[in-house]
Amino acid sequence: MDVSSIAGASQLMQSSQTQQALSTAMIKQAAEAQNRMAALLEQNAKQAPQPMKSPDYGFSTFV
Repeated sequence: MDVSSIAGASQLMQSSQTQQALSTAMIKQAAEAQNRMAALLEQNAKQAPQPMKSPDYGFSTFV
C-alpha cells in the first residue's frame, strides 16, 4: 500500500469513529430528554387531585 492509500483508510476510519461518537451522543441526549419528561410526568401525577369514591354512585369522580 502506498502512503496515500494508508492516509485515506486512516481518514475513513477517523470519520467513522466521529460519526459513531456523534450517534452515541445523540442517543444519550434523547435518553436524558426522556428521563426529564418522565420526571415531569411523575411530578405532575403526584400533584394531580386523587379520585374520591362517591357514596351515591359506584364509580370514582374527581373533585
